[in-house]
Amino acid sequence: MSITLVAYPMAFLINPEDAKSEKLRVAADETVTNKTVATQNLKRIRVLTNITYQELSSLMMQLGCPEQRIHVPYFMNTGLKVQWINHGKYMVANLTGNCDSESLQVFGEHFFTELDKVANRNVRLIESSEYFYYQYDTTYQSMPEIYSALKKEGATEIFSTTDDEVVATLNGQSVKYFKESSDKTFTLEVEQKVTILNIGVSGAVQGTNITYGLTNLKIQTNIKPEELRGYLKEANYLFYEADCQTPLKNSNATLNWVLKNGYFTAEFSGSNNAAITKEAEIIFRKLNIAAGRDLRLINDMFTAVYTYTTNYTDKGMLLNTLIEHGAEEIQENGDEVSCKLFGMEMIYYKKDGSNGYTLDVTQVSDKAECEDMINDLNDEYGLNIQEMTYNKIKERLEQENMRLESETVMEDNSIVLTIDV
Repeated sequence: MSITLVAYPMAFLINPEDAKSEKLRVAADETVTNKTVATQNLKRIRVLTNITYQELSSLMMQLGCPEQRIHVPYFMNTGLKVQWINHGKYMVANLTGNCDSESLQVFGEHFFTELDKVANRNVRLIESSEYFYYQYDTTYQSMPEIYSALKKEGATEIFSTTDDEVVATLNGQSVKYFKESSDKTFTLEVEQKVTILNIGVSGAVQGTNITYGLTNLKIQTNIKPEELRGYLKEANYLFYEADCQTPLKNSNATLNWVLKNGYFTAEFSGSNNAAITKEAEIIFRKLNIAAGRDLRLINDMFTAVYTYTTNYTDKGMLLNTLIEHGAEEIQENGDEVSCKLFGMEMIYYKKDGSNGYTLDVTQVSDKAECEDMINDLNDEYGLNIQEMTYNKIKERLEQENMRLESETVMEDNSIVLTIDV
């Protein structure tokens, strides 16, 4: 018998130190189907989003939907019905419609793809994951029936709640059975969590399952404390003195003014690369006109700090990647790594409680060139981690007395290992 393992360049999403203890499994073991789910009818998909109540109407209107009261369903021309429900700070979408299970999923994906475009971000992204809850009709009328079925299917952590729900873990997924007041039978809800892990991506691909990218932009200015309010007023922007913040007009990005050495630094932050850079360009164009000078010049130099969140976790591999890429003046200080590359100054550091590195880049003369360089580093880091993981997998094979039949490097740089078991 043979099994095939595929090692991808993005294998660094697995901690390299954990690879040596990773158990080898036949691929079919990872795709065991929930029998209950497979034999029942999908009736609703519940999707968590990062959309706030305040922005919902505007986004739906951009999709051609009229403004209406909350909880009133929107009917799309595909036959999809979308009902928005408050869930704390954000909105949850309930997707239904007069269509079969496959069409409901296809139309739902198309709806969110269009919503991502108008929002200019991935609206389903919650921290680093997307959460979907598939709800199915069942024939179960009592909780004992559900308990019995779950035990037969090998479910664990089975218990009931005060709301007469039954929850459990089945094949690595959270499942829940509940009954609405008007229903005779229970509904099964299956949680599907999709983890999205990408690194250092450019604005061109924001809004398509992207977690990591530009998250902060700091621009030093020559604005004195007595000048800021007047320039902002002339440029038609507000200034909240209590928190030194200016509300922006074209996105949910945030602008804080920080006074340093007698001059303000503009600190933009947010979850969307394109939104941050766009807002910075717009406001400084207007402020420069109001001031009659370029407010970003310090000693005839333009200084900005571009901050990127990365998924780099291994310091040794990071250093190796920087050296291979031609970085100069590499210095280490604990977890901090600094260097110069193509005239840009780069500092990698870990924030409190974070396992991954954050990257600050200064002396950026061409932002597109900077992002190309970051993408190249990402690819090289991924390949280096892939090689480490690949070697540890081979070590594991030897420990398990398994024979490697063949290995092939594919066009996408993935490595296919065929193992005789």
